[in-house]
Amino acid sequence: MTPKQEILNRLLDKYENSKHLTQPGVSTRRVMLSIKKKDLPGYTYEVASVRDAYHAAAQELERRGLVSLEWLDDNLLLSSVILNLEQVMQCYAEVGRTHPARRAAAVSDLIAGNLKNVTVPWIKSWEKDTCTKAEEHMRVPAFCKENLSLLQDLLVAFQEYDAMQESMTMRAFSSKCFHDTKYFERNIRDLFLRIACQYDADLSIACEENELGVRDQLAVLGIYARPEVYEFAGNCILETKYGHIDVGAAPLSGLAIPSTLVNDIVSVDIHAIKCITFIENKTNYDEYLLSERTEHELVVYHGGFMSPQKRKFFRLLAQAAPNAAAIRFWADIDLGGFQIFQHLRGLIPQLQPMRMAGSFVEKYHETGLARSEVYLSKLQAVLAEGTCALFSEAITAILKYGVTIEQETFLN
Repeated sequence: MTPKQEILNRLLDKYENSKHLTQPGVSTRRVMLSIKKKDLPGYTYEVASVRDAYHAAAQELERRGLVSLEWLDDNLLLSSVILNLEQVMQCYAEVGRTHPARRAAAVSDLIAGNLKNVTVPWIKSWEKDTCTKAEEHMRVPAFCKENLSLLQDLLVAFQEYDAMQESMTMRAFSSKCFHDTKYFERNIRDLFLRIACQYDADLSIACEENELGVRDQLAVLGIYARPEVYEFAGNCILETKYGHIDVGAAPLSGLAIPSTLVNDIVSVDIHAIKCITFIENKTNYDEYLLSERTEHELVVYHGGFMSPQKRKFFRLLAQAAPNAAAIRFWADIDLGGFQIFQHLRGLIPQLQPMRMAGSFVEKYHETGLARSEVYLSKLQAVLAEGTCALFSEAITAILKYGVTIEQETFLN
């Protein structure tokens, strides 16, 4: 960077962080670089050649009316460089930068134009939030401050994601978006997920409670690196396009099917089942099969989050259940467990909690997991809002002892 470029870029950085940008005419403070405060680090005045280069550049800018200068020691050393606010646009043009107002307008127009027909709620939330910040505060995401190419690719991914009818592999998704099976993974995936984690409530909760890796995060959104595996056990026969699968033939271990098989299931026969039990934790699921599952019970490993394909599979099981069958869910007695229950109940209205009552907090509180004041305050808010009314006694007990109860506690 030349001395002239450094002077102008640093002045413009200061300008963009001042009220002169967002509230013109309000502030009387000058936008300036103070040599004493080392606002111009390249100005090494002890080195004559460097000092002279900066002096020449600053004096040229002053002659053109872009800045004014203040000197020390009889004009031998610069003291400060002050931006001429009436020539700001010329300064931007001089260094090839785009004024924040123009950049924000370009970003907002590009987003609104490309996402006007998108219906996915979390994408619409991101669109609204980003456009509002751009239009009202001239703030744009960091990744599109320099150029708009990454934003354009992201918008393509959003459009194709909105158009998805079924889950698909990450490489198929990438090919559909960019005609390159690896482009999404290499260039867009992390940004795509970062936005989804912030604006998709289900994904955010799943990440918070399960520490999901990249592949599981994508699976929640219906994009998978490899098929998921769904485990369950009980007197159940899956009728597929190609034949039938008798799950009851493996009563102690259960069976696992890949998520890609779900689309081929024609019907589910669980007419003899009197109870379906969803278990969030894998260790508890395995132990339950060995020691507790009854003859007329279907036990399903939940896993803590639901992708679109898993949701489809769970719905098939619930719809096939006899009307009188009980359907239960067992998870940690904590905020995450309550929220996962709520999501599953949205899919299966007759769902009831299992071993998640306040009495179990009372019973196991001495070996419970101690929680922070911040965490407990979140639970207090949930209790006040009444959003998890089924668990009000459990929440009250958690607040009483300051601990939550993990499922593994029941195995001790």
